[in-house]
Amino acid sequence: MVIQSTIKPLQWIYAIIIALSIGEAFKEFVSSSDAAPSMRGIHWERLPSLVSMMILVIPFYHGMARYFCGMYCAYGIDTSYGKWLLFDCIVFTTEAGLFFVLARSLPRQLWWRFSLVVMILLCLDIEWGGLIWKYRTASISNWVLVNLWTVPCLGAVLLGFRKSTSWWPILLTSLIIFARTSVDYLTGWEFYFPK
Repeated sequence: MVIQSTIKPLQWIYAIIIALSIGEAFKEFVSSSDAAPSMRGIHWERLPSLVSMMILVIPFYHGMARYFCGMYCAYGIDTSYGKWLLFDCIVFTTEAGLFFVLARSLPRQLWWRFSLVVMILLCLDIEWGGLIWKYRTASISNWVLVNLWTVPCLGAVLLGFRKSTSWWPILLTSLIIFARTSVDYLTGWEFYFPK
């Protein structure tokens, strides 16, 4: 119980930032009446980016919660859990911050920044996941592998459509994110939904 009181507040840090990111994304999608008249209302052109962000945030938040439960609540904790817990908290909070940047990158003309931030997010997750896989548990190995094939796909879109203002780059990015989340859940079903 004492250890749980250490773990839970650290989980809340990234949970709050992710919640703020989701709120910010919806504020970017639906402008308030305080905005300039030309900016009021629903910005339908931002829907692909909003949906992509939501499709990505779900497995990230779900995975973070399951990882914390598995590593720090369900199993025995070794005496060095503190440094790992802080490391995990720093990485997850940084990832949550990147979701906030995504939320501020929904306009179609910012597709390049949106895709680049997704790539940075996945690269950070690969680095973190590689260390956890090597030193702690193999239960998150599918995250690393799924992200390893997703990053080059996003890189190809970034390079191939660098100067494009069409819908293609954001639609391709959305499709890649949807495929990434689908494969993530398919390959990690028992981790996400333990029996």
